Amino acid sequence: MLILLLSTFCSFSQEEGIVELYLVRHARVDLEKPLLCSSSKAAALRNQYDELPVLDFDPRPLKAILGESIRTVFTSDLRRSIETAEVLFPETDTLHADALFNEYDLSVISVPLVPLPYVAWTTLSRFFWNIGLNNRDENRIQAYRRMLQAVDLLEKEAIEHQRIVLVAHGYLIAEMKRELKRRGWTLQINQGHKNLAVAKLTKRPLSSH
Repeated sequence: MLILLLSTFCSFSQEEGIVELYLVRHARVDLEKPLLCSSSKAAALRNQYDELPVLDFDPRPLKAILGESIRTVFTSDLRRSIETAEVLFPETDTLHADALFNEYDLSVISVPLVPLPYVAWTTLSRFFWNIGLNNRDENRIQAYRRMLQAVDLLEKEAIEHQRIVLVAHGYLIAEMKRELKRRGWTLQINQGHKNLAVAKLTKRPLSSH
């Protein structure tokens, strides 16, 4: 019944000229994290995170939201994004993988001889990155500009295809949602930042009557 209702709503939206954009965070990655680790170990884990496969997951709850008629799917070029999309959309002929949609590239800060949980290292690294003190890779300004380019591309593709999906990453998606709302998109579904969370945004193009 839920799938039928969602499919009916999607069909109605398309008939009315409303475009739909879905942002999906990738599935969980099979990364084993020690209780405590050094900054160098955290940096190694951070690099390993980009190479590991995602854990198995049931795509049906997401498909109930996304529907069955989506044929235009974008991903980052990172393994966890592509593998998630392949499970969700096995019938899609082409996944458009693009580094433009990669997660922000943050280095782990180096603090010798201080063991911390892995999540503490990544949180501290992101904090220092946000204030401009952790810029060994992509800095905050570069990342923001890339996010704007990503939103520009998604808006163009959404208007052309009416319904599209991006499978990407938590921090990038959070900032994209804010930017899309600033540009007049309506956030209709927002499941937060957890793995496999879905955000649905809709907009009526100016040329639509």
